[in-house]
Amino acid sequence: MAGSEPPMSPNLKPIATRPRGASAADMEAGGHSPPSSSGIITPKGRGGEVQSESPTMGSDSSSPWRRFFRGGSRYPASDVDSFSNSPRNLMGFSPKAGSSASASRVSTPVKRKNRDKDYSSKDYGSGQINAYPPAAAGNPAAVAGMMTLAEELLTKKGLSLKDLQEDQEEYADTGEKEAIPKNKRPVTKHWNWLGLAIFLYYCAAAVYYFYIRSTRTLNMGYLGYGVLVLLIEIISSTATFGYAILLVKYSKSRRTKGLPIPKKGQQPDLDNLKFHVRVLIPCYKESCELVKLTVLGALKAPLPKDTLRTVYLCDDGKDPQKEEMVRELNAEWGCLEYVSGRKRDPNGETNGKSNNLNHCLQNVIYKDYYPQNAQGPKIPTSEVMVVFDADMVAKPNFFTKILEVMLDDDCALCLTPQGFNNVDAQSDIFNNLNLSFWEYMLPGTDALGYIACTGTNFCLRCYPLADCGWFPTFTITEDYALGMLMKAKGYKAGYLNEYLAIGEAPEEIRNIFRQRSRWCKGQMQVLFSRYCPLLDTGLTLGMRLLYTSVTWCYVTNTVAVPCSVLVPFIALVFGVYPLVLNRDFALAATLYYTSSTLVTMYCTNRKHMKPLWFCIVSCHLLWFTYAKAQLNVLWKKITKKTVVFKSTKKKGEDDGRTGKKKRRFCAVPQNVGDMEGTLDAWVLVCSFSISMITAIVGAFQMIDKPYTAQGDFRWFLALSIFWSVYNMIPPALFIFYCYNKGQLFEDFCSFCMTLSFMVGIGGIVCTWLVPDDYNLGQVLNVSLQFFEAQRSGKVPRISNTPWRGNSGLWDSVLLPNGKNYSLLGGWYDDGGMLKLSYTTAFTVSMLSWAYYEFKGGYRSSGNVDFGANTIRWGADYLMKVSVTNITSAGASMQPIFVAQVGDMARDKLYWGSPERSTIPRPATYLSAARPGTDAMAMSSAALASAAVAIQEESLQVADVYLQKAIVLYQLAQRWRGYYAKYVESGKMYPSVSMYDDLAYAAIWIYIATGDENYLNDAIVFYDQTVSAEGHVNPNPYMFNYENVVPALDLLLYKATGDQFYKKNVQDFVKTWMNTKSRTGDIFYTNKNLAKAYPYGTLQHTANAAFYTMVAAKNVMDNKFMLYACWARNQIGYMLGDAGRSYVTGYGSVQPMKTPHKAASCPPVDVTDCTWESAYYTTDPNYWQLRGGLVGGPDDSDAWSDDRDMNNPANAVSLLNSAGFSAAMAALVDRDINMAKCQQGNGFIQTIMLKAKGQPDAAGQRWWEGV
Repeated sequence: MAGSEPPMSPNLKPIATRPRGASAADMEAGGHSPPSSSGIITPKGRGGEVQSESPTMGSDSSSPWRRFFRGGSRYPASDVDSFSNSPRNLMGFSPKAGSSASASRVSTPVKRKNRDKDYSSKDYGSGQINAYPPAAAGNPAAVAGMMTLAEELLTKKGLSLKDLQEDQEEYADTGEKEAIPKNKRPVTKHWNWLGLAIFLYYCAAAVYYFYIRSTRTLNMGYLGYGVLVLLIEIISSTATFGYAILLVKYSKSRRTKGLPIPKKGQQPDLDNLKFHVRVLIPCYKESCELVKLTVLGALKAPLPKDTLRTVYLCDDGKDPQKEEMVRELNAEWGCLEYVSGRKRDPNGETNGKSNNLNHCLQNVIYKDYYPQNAQGPKIPTSEVMVVFDADMVAKPNFFTKILEVMLDDDCALCLTPQGFNNVDAQSDIFNNLNLSFWEYMLPGTDALGYIACTGTNFCLRCYPLADCGWFPTFTITEDYALGMLMKAKGYKAGYLNEYLAIGEAPEEIRNIFRQRSRWCKGQMQVLFSRYCPLLDTGLTLGMRLLYTSVTWCYVTNTVAVPCSVLVPFIALVFGVYPLVLNRDFALAATLYYTSSTLVTMYCTNRKHMKPLWFCIVSCHLLWFTYAKAQLNVLWKKITKKTVVFKSTKKKGEDDGRTGKKKRRFCAVPQNVGDMEGTLDAWVLVCSFSISMITAIVGAFQMIDKPYTAQGDFRWFLALSIFWSVYNMIPPALFIFYCYNKGQLFEDFCSFCMTLSFMVGIGGIVCTWLVPDDYNLGQVLNVSLQFFEAQRSGKVPRISNTPWRGNSGLWDSVLLPNGKNYSLLGGWYDDGGMLKLSYTTAFTVSMLSWAYYEFKGGYRSSGNVDFGANTIRWGADYLMKVSVTNITSAGASMQPIFVAQVGDMARDKLYWGSPERSTIPRPATYLSAARPGTDAMAMSSAALASAAVAIQEESLQVADVYLQKAIVLYQLAQRWRGYYAKYVESGKMYPSVSMYDDLAYAAIWIYIATGDENYLNDAIVFYDQTVSAEGHVNPNPYMFNYENVVPALDLLLYKATGDQFYKKNVQDFVKTWMNTKSRTGDIFYTNKNLAKAYPYGTLQHTANAAFYTMVAAKNVMDNKFMLYACWARNQIGYMLGDAGRSYVTGYGSVQPMKTPHKAASCPPVDVTDCTWESAYYTTDPNYWQLRGGLVGGPDDSDAWSDDRDMNNPANAVSLLNSAGFSAAMAALVDRDINMAKCQQGNGFIQTIMLKAKGQPDAAGQRWWEGV
């Protein structure tokens, strides 16, 4: 009868509270008339008419009873008047518009934010809802069979329904517990003090590491490449930081028994229901058997007291088999509905699961509630829903546990972890990622207030879901987006870390790749949508970063893994390195990587270590999958196309691929499955191949040449090998996994885990074993300090050598006019107390040349003033010894040039400090009657070069130097002769050529003035020295004070561009660099020190190193690094590459007993300085002399540290240190270090050099030719 209310028995209970397995007789005893034979109710739309054969249903479409009885449920008529608290309201059936139900209690969030919900207005169509009432006659056999099936399911999952029921019943009998006090909530939050310590340690280590990386390791020659690798490291560290911060706090389950279940026979209080649980099980193409297990799990799990349940099977595949299954199960349980018939978008949907769930919620359950019906009532807080994926089976205590958390009305969502019965913690290289997520990440995010939702096994209050626009459909990962939207609206959630449902993880590799790709795509969709968490003003800054970090991890993984694979490959094969290895980096890397390991491997159970290590492995294996997913989303975003949802294939699922399989050249491994043409697996094979080739190439290079030229093991190659082996492990596991997942694979996993830690430790050890490169700027400063220690006269109060005082204060010369002329100042030549103008002049010219050519080296090392003052100290003395303005009675007299101050014989007999010396110090000078062209011309060159060098610092002083240089040059031309004939020190520093000195002076005056006359003079004098004096040099390739012809070639080529001079320069450089020579003018020791025959010392090698740097800059056509690295190697030998330093005051093993009077003498208040106390003692010198280069080792690299003043190998001198300091300035200016010199020296160059039969060439790039 239309519009009439059907008579109903008052003792009839709702189907959710009806005793299970009720027979037809029981129902008839209750006055219930049987339904129609079909039992199918098909609504035609919202408010549409429905035809029914049931005599108890009214035909009035506007009657609330029609909606009230949807699904065959029948309620007593007495419930009609109290609808707001009645079962009909709780079941989700709407009253008439404007009824009192609109005042139902609703959870109020902390804050609200109005958002457009365009994604919730999708038309799902009318659909089809089938409900099946209990069978008219009971079928005990069928019931028993289903109970057995459920019991088998629980047994398979390791559960016992009987034990749980007994425990719950015992708990229920102990009291009438209504709610858990707040101080005894099932989930509590705590600080993790150990996690906080690890987090702080990681932050400090990361800051220090990246400071060192950016300031001390980028000087490798390819700044762009180094910066790129550094940026990738920084990007990668952000993911670790995001994970580390989650260790600071955590939420913890108190492991309560859960809410009490009803006593036996106790029925729910329908007027005071705590919850009505809507269980939604979305499915598509899963097998009916798999879905049935999930449905039975949801039905069999006991409910707490005063709780109703309705299970909805949301079938998007419209499977008749599933429909029949629901019909059969509903005959027993009576609270199960089959929901299907949704209209699917023929062009594909972004999220079919969300659309499926929303269809059930919007068109079936809450069709007439707000917000679906603007005039309808709000959804009560007692309305909660639970979602189970089609393969997730609830444990018996699922509802009693999760609803205990939901007792708090402020809790909008409670999430539980997903357990998998097919994930082996000892061998699953993909799915163990879940353990890190459930056990360590989510407890941390929950404690920080983050709302997480993972798509299944969660309980959600329905009104907040509706307030957020239902399940998001704009992204594949609706769970991630839903949690973010709920947080933005101010809702709260909880995470119950108890495994209350069990399912199956994908095992076939293709399904794993598809699942992870879907996760990545979905989160990238959110990032590129208008719901981007970074731009969400409803989120706090911390929450914005936290939600973004989840997506950001995919980006970091995509760039970090291929970089990690390619860097060692590029280093060993092509010889291009991204960073400089030094002690600072070793310390920073040790701290950083140990802290990173503590973060990633932090665990509360040692059994978790291997699964956590598998997380690292899986990240390595999935980088290409993530990269494809990100590019796919970006491309779809640009082209405005839809990213289509692809579900993970479950066991028994029909994937639609039928027919005869294609024949393949080789069988597909059993654990791979059909990869559908994707390249993911092949990329991992390529990754393994690249790493293996890298390791083999590195091993070949180590076997071929295990030591450097200085005898150091090539640990940097070992580091790259360890790195490549570490990169081989994940793809090796993948390849093994494709073919075998048994015990053998488990053992292989254990081996690989151990190996990964061993090679990681080995790599850290290698960073410490690689010899630390020298701070060349510091060495330049040290070299200049030697000239401070050699000062004579009044020394400045502030000095790097405070142990030196005033000395030589009475040095003077008696002029021809009878006046005494002070010679205060200058440098002592060596460890004695002689002041020699010739060696001082050559020293000044070398320092000035270096300052002129490589001033940037002084500037970058902070030695500009130090260098200029050093030059001026020597030049000022040369100005003083050039006495050119002598008058007597108003008449000019012949000038003189003082060549020596001090007596050699007396100086050798005295061993004491210059400050306390009282021995006579006569002066020896040159004049027209005692000519010394060579010494005077060299002094002229020194003053002219000094003028060129310091003109920026003091133009006035430079002009004074230049004028004196011109005067001396003119005098040297008139006074022809060799200074050694008249000066005692000529025996120690003989000179047999003068034209080269005149040419040297002329070319420097030309550089200072630009006067072509001086250039012409230089050319003329050059020709004269070659023709008249070429035969007197024992070795034309020895560049020193006695032979400056090589310097003339350099300077004249720069001035004229004449190829003749260029060829001479090239010959000089190539002769010194011929590392094959063991005899001849230039030969090499076993430790690759280049020496000049017959009496070459480190002085000549240092001069050649400086010369080569100038030639590489101004003359040589290309391959600058080849020449610069040769110079670096020679200077490196002097600094310690050979096992000891030959520079005083520098290096761990340095000369300590050089014959130096001032350094060996203790102060007066300690003891007297005598031969016995200062010279013959075996103790080191009392004071540390810094920057002095000794003569050096013999031809066999042997050298002994002793205080023998007659052995030039142990002596320090101006000439030794002049070229050394100049070479240091050049290396610092061009920023040459060993890292740069190793660039390009890879496998390719080694093979090319061997093919051509040529020796190693440090610094030469393979692409520049050999």
